Amino acid sequence: MWVRERDAIDYLGVSAVTALAWLHFPYRGAVYTQLHYWALWVQRWVDQSPEQAVGVAVVATAVVGGAFLAGILHSASP
Repeated sequence: MWVRERDAIDYLGVSAVTALAWLHFPYRGAVYTQLHYWALWVQRWVDQSPEQAVGVAVVATAVVGGAFLAGILHSASP
């Protein structure tokens, strides 16, 4: 996949602005704590019902893969 120079500069600009905003984001600790709690919840869910977790992962992967493929096909069509 080729990236045009203009797109690469846009991506770098967005990345720089996002990094600066994250450094000045006042609720970083709260966001980190919330993500930590979500990770613990997912870990407990996987430990309690691994079959259900695998099923959800398979379905989610199929949906995301289908959306990705549809995007490629949509971009390739005239």
